[in-house]
Formats: sequence, structure tokens, C-alpha cells
Amino acid sequence: MILDKFPTIDEFYKTYWGRKPFIVREGIAPDLFKDFIDGDTLAGLSLEEDIKSRLVMTAPEGGKWTCEHGPFEEDRFSELGEQNWSLLVQNVDQYHPDTAELLNSFNFSPRWLLDDIMVSYSATGGSVGPHTDSYHVFLVQGIGRRKWCIGTTPIQNEECIEGLELKVLKDGVKGEEVEVNIGDVIYLPPNFAHEGITLEDAMTFSVGFLGPKMSELFIEYGYYLEQMETHNKRYQGEGLTQESASIEISNQAKKSIQEDMVNTLHTDSFEKWLVEYFAESNEDND
Repeated sequence: MILDKFPTIDEFYKTYWGRKPFIVREGIAPDLFKDFIDGDTLAGLSLEEDIKSRLVMTAPEGGKWTCEHGPFEEDRFSELGEQNWSLLVQNVDQYHPDTAELLNSFNFSPRWLLDDIMVSYSATGGSVGPHTDSYHVFLVQGIGRRKWCIGTTPIQNEECIEGLELKVLKDGVKGEEVEVNIGDVIYLPPNFAHEGITLEDAMTFSVGFLGPKMSELFIEYGYYLEQMETHNKRYQGEGLTQESASIEISNQAKKSIQEDMVNTLHTDSFEKWLVEYFAESNEDND
């Protein structure tokens, strides 16, 4: 699992992408972090109304994880103490250009699927619990030290502790443990269980790649067809028979509508829209 350097592009996609985690020691040069966002500036972002942020309190023995959503008041941080909490802020690449430079280290990845850079500041003992994510992520360690436990196989039907706002795996993580320091990079494919615990005050830069759901694609393509009025055929009941009399739709009608929908995906309109769709997503992340 631990590599001396990032895999080649060919090896990355054939061996690791969506298949298995890896860790690269000092995959990011430690001296680059001096320009990235620091803890105080991160806390400042969490005070803003339009920026998504969370405070997660580590569960005490036999207790429950708790989660608060921003924006926060400045004095909230003076109440937290020195242990067992984590501040997480989304889309930091949009608000801190120097931190966005981190993306240049991941040009081998499918940048058109980029979601954001989420940054966390975590006090000693801080954790968000054992969990899985539905997206690909590179966890880049900044200042401090963290211990991670990483599952070796994906979980398809996760069981989480009931009654929590956070998704915390009921049975924890069964896997390999590793300690990371500044510059170390962990790659996690979707659905691999993992848990990070802070050993000393630490920052983690999470570079996430998240594909859209099929429902989102159908909705957005439908909007595009409506606006462009190309290949936006109205169903006119071609070829109906007596089987479609009254209120029951026939198998023939179902097949005809399905074919019309599939044919719409095999047009130049679909290709043009798909390129524009992901181009706009990238612009939103710039």
C-alpha cells in the first residue's frame, strides 16, 4: 500500500483508480504548504454565511459523535478546548487561490470530475469516526500527525450507528494502520472504509472527485433539450394497438418510449451537452 512515489498515469488507472488505496510518502513537497491556508484563516472562512463548514466533536468512550453546521460565531472556537474536535470547510479552493495550487499536483487525475478541496483542522484526538465516502479522494497531510486505519476491500452495504447525523460505521474499520506526516498523500477509492485520528494538531487537505448521479444527468440533459429544442421529440403514440386501450400502457408502448429516450442519447446534441456540462462544472471549481 505504501509507495515511494506516485504511480505512472498508466499504472494509476490500471491498478489503483477505483480499485485499491495507496500512500505516497512526501507526495507533496513539504515546503509548498507555507502558501496553503492555515488554521486561523480556515476558521475565518467558517464564519461566512455562504461557506459550508462543520464542527465534529469526537465521541467520548461509549458516547456519540456530534456535528454542528456553520456559519459559526468567533467565540465558538474559544469554547472548544484543546482536544477531540475537527473543523471541516468545503470548497476552500474557491476562496483561497494559493491552496487551489495544490490541484496542479494531481494533473494525472480526471480533473473534469473534481468536486472540491475540503480542508480540516483537527485538534489532538479529533476524528469524524470510521466511515466510507462515495467518491474518490486524495488525503494530503499538512501540519501535524494523524493515524489512519484503511480498509482493504470496499464495503457495499455499510451498517452505520443509528441516531447520528454523521454516518459512522457500526463495526469500525478492519484494515491497515498507517501514520502520516506533512506531505504524505493517501488515495482512497469509493466505499473503502477509513478512520483518521489526530495525534497532534493537524490539517488535512482532501481533494475529492465526485461523479454526478444518473438522475442529475437526466435532469440536466432534459433542461438542455428543452432550451435547445433539438432532438426533443414529443411522443405521439406511434404504432399503438388495442393493447393500449383504456388506462394500461402496453409493453409495445413502453418499448417505443424507451427506444426514443435511448436514441436521444445517441445524438450530437448529447455529445455537445456532455462536454458543456463538465466544462461548466470545472469553471465552478476554478
